Amino acid sequence: MIHSIAWLFIEGCTSLFEILIILTFLNGFLEKKDTTLMRKVIVFIIAFIQLFIVSSFLYNIPNALIVNFLGVSLFVSLFLYKGKFNTHMITCVLLLAILVVTELVTLCILLLSFEIEPGILQNNPIFKLIGITIKNILSFMAIKIICYFKKSYVVETKREYYFLLLMVPIICIFIALIILELMLRHGVTDTLSVLIAYIGLMYINAIVFSMYELNMRQLEKGYKYKLIEKQLEFQLNHYNKLAENREVLSEVIHDFKNHLSCIYNLYKYEKENELGNYIENLISLTDTERIIDTGNPVIDAVLSEKADIANKIGINFRRELNLPSNIAIKHTDLCIVLGNSLDNAIEACKRITDNALKKEIKLSMNYRDKYLIIVVSNTCDKAPVRWGRFFISSKPSPELHGLGLQSIDRTVKKYNGNMVVKYDKSLFELEIVMSTA
Repeated sequence: MIHSIAWLFIEGCTSLFEILIILTFLNGFLEKKDTTLMRKVIVFIIAFIQLFIVSSFLYNIPNALIVNFLGVSLFVSLFLYKGKFNTHMITCVLLLAILVVTELVTLCILLLSFEIEPGILQNNPIFKLIGITIKNILSFMAIKIICYFKKSYVVETKREYYFLLLMVPIICIFIALIILELMLRHGVTDTLSVLIAYIGLMYINAIVFSMYELNMRQLEKGYKYKLIEKQLEFQLNHYNKLAENREVLSEVIHDFKNHLSCIYNLYKYEKENELGNYIENLISLTDTERIIDTGNPVIDAVLSEKADIANKIGINFRRELNLPSNIAIKHTDLCIVLGNSLDNAIEACKRITDNALKKEIKLSMNYRDKYLIIVVSNTCDKAPVRWGRFFISSKPSPELHGLGLQSIDRTVKKYNGNMVVKYDKSLFELEIVMSTA
C-alpha cells in the first residue's frame, strides 16, 4: 500500500512537470489569450487530472500515453493561446515529436549505461522512474534551447552563459545515473527516498531556469526604463528646439514692419547686393526645415536628435516622411527600430576615409494600407562583414544600442513584419516593413 501511494505521488509530480513542459513550449511559440485566472486554473486542473489518470492506469500502453499527451497539449493550446486550429495542431505535434526523440535518447542512455534488457524499463519501478526523470530533463532542456532562439528579449546574456546554464540538466542526469548505479551495487531497499531524490532532481531544472527567466525579465524591464528615459530626453531636446524656433519666429513677426521698411529702402536705392544678403539672413532666421514635425512625438524626437548629430559631424541627412500623427506601434519599439538603424548609419558614415565619397544618410518613412515602411540607406567605403543573416558592427556596444540589427529584427517580427539588408558597392540599405493591423 505504501509503495502504491508513493508511486501515485510520483505520477502526480511527473504529471505536473509535463504540464510545465507543455506551457513552456507553448509560451515560446504561441501568443497567450486574455483569459481570467479562473479559466486558467480550470484548464490546468483538467489537464493535470487527464495526464495523471492515464499515466497511472495505462502506463503499460505507450500509444495511449502518446495520444493522451497530444490531446492534453492541444486542449491547453486551444483554450489558453491564440491562433488557428492548424497552428495549434502543428505546434502540439512538434512538441510530441521532441518528447518522443528525448524518450528514445533516454532509452539509449539507460541501455548503454547498465546493459539491461528493454523490458526491465517497463517492469522495474526504479528504472521506469529514472527513465521518466531523464526524459523530462532532456525534454525541458531541448524546449528551453528551442525557445531561447525564438524569444524576443531585447537584452540577453551571451550565448556561452546560456549554454553554461544548460550544464545544470546535464549534471542532474549524471547524478541520477550515479544514484541508480549505487542502488544496484549496494542493494538499497529504501526506494521512497530515491524516488523523492529523482523528483527533486527533475524540479531543480525548472527552478534554475525559472530564476534565469525572471532575471532576464528584470533586465528587459531595466532596459526599457532606460530606453524610455532616453526617449524622453530626445523629446525634451526636441521641444526645446521647437520653443527656440517659435521664439525666433515671434521676434521676426514682431519686427515684420521694420524688416519690410528695410527691404523697401534697399530696393528703393537699388542696393541689390545688400538686399540679397538681407533677405538671405532673414530666410535663415525663419528657416524651420531643420525642425521635424510629423505629429508623432517619438518619431519627431528621435529623428531630430539623430539629424542634429549627423549635421554636427558633416553627414548630409535627407528624409522623406509621409506619416499620420498616430501609428499603432509602441513608442519603445519605434525608438528601438529608428534609434538602432540611424545609429548604425551614422557610425558607418563616420568611418568613411575616402574623401571622394560623400557622407550621406537617406531616410524614407511611409504609411500605406496599415503598413509602416522604413528605408534607411547610407554611404560606406568598406563592405560590412556578414554573419549569417546580419552584419557585424564594428562600433562599441553601449546598453542602449541593444543588439543592433538583431534587436531591430526581433522588434519588427512582433508586428508580423520583415527586415531586408542590402549592400551594393558603397551603399548600405535597410528595408523594414511593419504591420499595424
